[in-house]
Amino acid sequence: MMRIPQPLRLLVTVAVALWALQWTWTPTTGQSRSPRTLLAVFAHPDDEATVSPVLARYAAEGVSVYLAVATDGRLGAALHSGIPAGDELATIRSQETKCAAEKLGIQPPILLGLHDQMKMGEGLAGLQGQLRLLKEEVTRLFSTLKPDVVITWGASGWTGHPDHRLVGAVVTEVFESQAWEKPARLYYPALPTGSVPSGGPMQLATVDGQYLTVRVAVSEADYEKARSSWLCHKSQYTPQQVDEMHRLIKGSLKGTAYFRPLAAEQGRRTSLF
Repeated sequence: MMRIPQPLRLLVTVAVALWALQWTWTPTTGQSRSPRTLLAVFAHPDDEATVSPVLARYAAEGVSVYLAVATDGRLGAALHSGIPAGDELATIRSQETKCAAEKLGIQPPILLGLHDQMKMGEGLAGLQGQLRLLKEEVTRLFSTLKPDVVITWGASGWTGHPDHRLVGAVVTEVFESQAWEKPARLYYPALPTGSVPSGGPMQLATVDGQYLTVRVAVSEADYEKARSSWLCHKSQYTPQQVDEMHRLIKGSLKGTAYFRPLAAEQGRRTSLF
């Protein structure tokens, strides 16, 4: 019987071990990672345009990206479209949001169907029913989707729109209401103060850069998907308006999306100072 030299036997042993290892090794990157989930909650169909490059980026990386829209946008009639406020516009805007989600490569949108531009009636009493329903729906989304990251409006809601502010406040309330296993992080998108020229087509609120501690790079491909998704909202914008606003935001942010995190301070304190 022919004897195999010791060096050759060692080489064969190593080769067999490596062959076996490829069937048992589980990589820590790519598709083998635990699924990650991002949930963006905004007020109106088309609000996602503020963070659409970021949604496109993470969807392309394999994150399950969900968009929840609180209102049906039935009162957001734009002169150029000729579509009156009401049921027809609400139906069209839901279709436009589905189109936008497809262009971004994210999950089909979750449409909660509340009325936009909520009528307050006497004082704030008229809002209570809708806000209670919104809170219940957001709580359900947190419980079922178990998102790792939540994005919603900050205090200004970008444009100061009351619906934006209310939705952001309710999402924040639900987030802070209990120690969820998930979501682990809540972020408010914002534009840094001084980044947007005054007198432009949009009057946008800004946040001082010292608070915007999370900065996410977005690529040209992400921007192109964002522009394509924005063009889906034909009832709200002409192509010229989309291009103008897209150029403004892209030129102002220069490949970076800015976020202010809601982060609980570690440990307990007995003073505000």
